[in-house]
Amino acid sequence: MLVSTIASALETWAPPPFAESYDNVGLLVGDPNMEVSGVLINLDMTEEVVEEAMSLGYNMIVAHHPIWFMPRKRLNGEDYVSRTIIKAIKHDIALYACHTNLDNVLSGVNQRICQKLGLTNLEFLKPTPRHSDVQIGSGMIGSLEIPIPKKAFLEFVKQTFHCGGIRYADSLHEEIQTVAVCGGAGSFLIQEARKSKADAFVTADITYHKFFDSEGELLLLDIGHYESEQFTSELIHEFISKKFLNFAVRLSEVKTNPIKYF
Repeated sequence: MLVSTIASALETWAPPPFAESYDNVGLLVGDPNMEVSGVLINLDMTEEVVEEAMSLGYNMIVAHHPIWFMPRKRLNGEDYVSRTIIKAIKHDIALYACHTNLDNVLSGVNQRICQKLGLTNLEFLKPTPRHSDVQIGSGMIGSLEIPIPKKAFLEFVKQTFHCGGIRYADSLHEEIQTVAVCGGAGSFLIQEARKSKADAFVTADITYHKFFDSEGELLLLDIGHYESEQFTSELIHEFISKKFLNFAVRLSEVKTNPIKYF
């Protein structure tokens, strides 16, 4: 099994052209013609994840987040990004990222969030116009089977995503049924969630002033970036495992979330 074979399968599922313009997806480090001994999957690429791959004898890491976005002028070990890249190159470990391209496909990150919440009747929160039959878009929206009290919904989300805490803007809704979601930084979709008549919007990385944008019409939840996307690893694991039977694919045991709650 070659790196290029696994990359091609992932790119059929989440084509790189579907990624946002600022993103850096695909094979970031490594020889596409290298034989793969095993694939390790994590949300992030860090030195510790590379070391875990080394200990397992695996030579490919597939992650949601790229290890770098902007062009770099030097790799000299001055930060964790360059140290991770150096270590991967030194030990012949390929690094592959499927980020916003996996966010934007129908069977990607946001569908998995909806599944964890038990939402049905799913559709994109903000569809992206395309000249093809392939549907892509930002965020998703769906419905709980029955409305639940607002406090019960907050507790359900907290338990489901193992949140250390939830930052939220309250709303006038006493019950929640229609729910919008966006993994990662989703404040750019607040107005779309309001227009779609969502009762709640589950996302992350909301800044102080953006909380005002809910204007009491939307229960706006910031559950944490890592927390919102943590199930992406199992999503990728399921895809590769089903695509390549009897092949070594493993979920990383390294918890990369740098944020702690006191």
